[in-house]
Amino acid sequence: MSSLLPAVTAHPLKDPLPLLDTNSQVSIFHPKASSGLPILEFHAFPSAPGSGVVGVPVGVVLDACFVLAGNKQGELHLQQNRVAGDDSDPDALLVPGMYHFVVVQPGGALDRDYLLCESFSAWTPPVSIPARWQGGEAAIAPPLPDISDVSAAVKADDKICIMTGARTALQASDIVPKSEGAWFESHFNVLEGYGGEADTDLDSVRNEVALRADLNKQVFGQGLFLFVPYANDVVAVFVQDAAEDLAYEYHLRVVNLPSRIRRGYLFIRFAWNIFNFCAPGLAAAAASNDEDVGGGSGGGNDEDVGGADDGDSDSSLLTYDRVEARFAVFETLDEELKRSNDLNTSIGGPTHKSPRWGTHLYGRKVMNTFDDILVRS
Repeated sequence: MSSLLPAVTAHPLKDPLPLLDTNSQVSIFHPKASSGLPILEFHAFPSAPGSGVVGVPVGVVLDACFVLAGNKQGELHLQQNRVAGDDSDPDALLVPGMYHFVVVQPGGALDRDYLLCESFSAWTPPVSIPARWQGGEAAIAPPLPDISDVSAAVKADDKICIMTGARTALQASDIVPKSEGAWFESHFNVLEGYGGEADTDLDSVRNEVALRADLNKQVFGQGLFLFVPYANDVVAVFVQDAAEDLAYEYHLRVVNLPSRIRRGYLFIRFAWNIFNFCAPGLAAAAASNDEDVGGGSGGGNDEDVGGADDGDSDSSLLTYDRVEARFAVFETLDEELKRSNDLNTSIGGPTHKSPRWGTHLYGRKVMNTFDDILVRS
């Protein structure tokens, strides 16, 4: 018997992955907005390829507004009409459009002049997270493989990517980024009450999951999708337009979330993503207030942007007027930077990037995709 078999035909070139296209957005505005500056933006994908059903889960939008408004509940309005609130089905889809978020005070009065929290680092987590984010984790994390390295133990326990089911090229991905360790420590007394076994720091098996390597820093780390509760499961919801091929396969798909993961960490990561990737107006406002902006025509402190004092002792909370004023500073600085780079390019000199963009995640995001993520009307 011959040890050789006849040659076989190679598989044909694989077709490009299909895209889940979307040109639609859900934009959320403060009631005092006088310009086209939204406080939140989400790209709205079809619920499934070819479904024609396009929208963002209303629970995602309301929870994001809750976070930006300093943990205040409210409702969405469209042309002065109430569209959704805390009594709405959080899994219903909010169709693309431009909405206002209005805070509902205890007793039912509407607050149309509420303050906004400027950044994740300035945000104080609520004593109790929204009910739909609670439950599902083990009271005590189940024993993991006897491996001292946390990341290796996570990959050994999960065995597959919790989102794609892939078994190769796995990485341990933080739920709450370890870079937020100082923030975690400052709010530890609140966070330890969120359910599940408490941790002394973020280097914990309760804060890491296995993801396929390409989904880790390049996709999850860039805020292209969120892990959120949906219909008694946890699903991936894509909210940016840079990953239409992945959205085609994984948008609104259930993820295999291990029971060891604290659900409170999911909510914290949700808030982190909202501040860093879905709120371009606040991104610019926070960036233009960094101390390392320096002097000059742009300035960087509240005196530079003008306006009266907010009347609130917490400088992390901003009136919408101040957000707009700081955004104007951001636009001026952005134009100055572009002109400087254009001039240097024309004479063969180096281009420059203001140090402030390197110290604020929002600033980098907004500057690098400025024309794409800001809707002006």
